[in-house]
Amino acid sequence: MDQDGENLISTLDFPGGPDKLSPDRAGAGRSGKAREPGRMTADHVEIVRNLTIFSKVPAEKVEALLKGTTPRAYSKGHVLFQQGDPADSFFVVLSGCVKLYRQTPQGDEAVVHIVSRGEAFAEAAMFLGGRYPANAQIAEDSELIRISTQPFRQWVASSPEIAFGMLAALSARLHHMVNETEQLQTRSATERVADFILKRCPVRTGSAVIALPYDKSLLAARLAMKPESLSRVLAKLRKIGVRSEQHRVIIGDVARLVRFCTGENRAEAASIR
Repeated sequence: MDQDGENLISTLDFPGGPDKLSPDRAGAGRSGKAREPGRMTADHVEIVRNLTIFSKVPAEKVEALLKGTTPRAYSKGHVLFQQGDPADSFFVVLSGCVKLYRQTPQGDEAVVHIVSRGEAFAEAAMFLGGRYPANAQIAEDSELIRISTQPFRQWVASSPEIAFGMLAALSARLHHMVNETEQLQTRSATERVADFILKRCPVRTGSAVIALPYDKSLLAARLAMKPESLSRVLAKLRKIGVRSEQHRVIIGDVARLVRFCTGENRAEAASIR
């Protein structure tokens, strides 16, 4: 494992706001703010319906659960909850992204996951009636839906398909966690960045331009490395025609990047690791 790998902590409870923060969550040191609630739209309902946990649930039941729920906009930096807070809700990201992280004994941030549009988080902790195992902070201006414990538990009791959806979501999350851990232990920082870029590329030949999903400091945290390490890696990838400009990546030869990620060209791969 390379030294940057120490920044990653995985947990089953994360990767899946309060409509109104309780006084203890609105205290000093929590930057950013929650804005006035918006209106639930058909697009919002569709995002929730597409979650694994609700994939087998009839549309009318999803709409019934969301009745009375309103999306809320949050500014970058706002803290939704802190590690150890009672897990009384789970959240769905309608737009933007949320950083889930833990504090290490040394006081550093260990990023668990970056939750993006169309993903839910904290449902396992909420369902088990425990406490949040990590902190949740708005990483970019975002819009979220909060689903509280009591109505959700009542709904699960009357809809067994939700329980199966929960099991499927947690199984998918476990699979993701195993893959993340394997990558961290077996792949270099350069390989992890290259793989991240390739997974977001829609083609496998020719050239391509892809937009980075979040800023580079957040991307570095997502890939379990420091920002300066990410900069060094992106400089190395120029050798195989991958250039970073602002919030996008330009791939001169996608097939060459594929060969690097799959290890087909061992000599070239060894030269830039």
